[in-house]
Amino acid sequence: MAAPYDDNPKSLLGTLLRMARQQGPHRTQEALAQAAGVERSGLTRMESGDRVPHMETLNEVLAACEVTGLARTAVEFMWRIARRADDPVKARLAPWYEVEPRAHTLRFWQPIIIPGLLQTEKYAYEVYRATGRGHEKALEDTRARMARQDILARQDGPTVVIVLDELVLRRPIGTDEVMAEQCAKLLQVAENPSVLIHVLPSSLGASPGLGGSVSLAAVSGEPDVLLTGSMLEDVVTTDANQVRAASNIFERVRGRAASTDGSKIIIGEAQGRWTA
Repeated sequence: MAAPYDDNPKSLLGTLLRMARQQGPHRTQEALAQAAGVERSGLTRMESGDRVPHMETLNEVLAACEVTGLARTAVEFMWRIARRADDPVKARLAPWYEVEPRAHTLRFWQPIIIPGLLQTEKYAYEVYRATGRGHEKALEDTRARMARQDILARQDGPTVVIVLDELVLRRPIGTDEVMAEQCAKLLQVAENPSVLIHVLPSSLGASPGLGGSVSLAAVSGEPDVLLTGSMLEDVVTTDANQVRAASNIFERVRGRAASTDGSKIIIGEAQGRWTA
């Protein structure tokens, strides 16, 4: 008798998700898709092993299937293996995307582009296209990035502190309209009392953050997580020494940046230049 699945980790994950649906309260794909807030076609691709879902989607599906305890741990473990086989880069960064929604404080220093949590859909798409993704892949990753931003609307959402190099506001990503819309979004998000945006004026010259971007996530009872970016590879770590060093860099850069009110003025001026 043939085995119901092969040794491909994506197929194994699909089999586990199909079994979870069949044993849960929403037995059909239509019912589960509605309960989990996902598309039926996407669910079909997950169960067939054609697609490895994003962590947010996986969590929604498992919650709707009422999968808990050891069974949930097993599915999440297989998800990590399948993710690694499907996209080694995303697998390496998975720890950051797992901790980000649970963090009480997020800190970002970005000297190159707008951080993902504040990007508009058009800006994100242009960033992904610039890094070599095809149209369909760029759209898929853009949708995932937009989903991440839901944490900013939560009542129990994290405190988010962002420091941008002023050059980020001047670097054209896409068209002038894309940049103007992006600046408008920054000003809109800056009205959220839990989001603090600082701009480091380019007139200050060299800064301690010239080495690259820094992202820090703090979760109660867990080690802080550091995500650093470079030209060749992003790295995620909880190493205390590296986290401490990155935190020091972040605070030094933030100390030189404009106040939140002063930063709104700088962002508004940038928006004006893109709309001129």
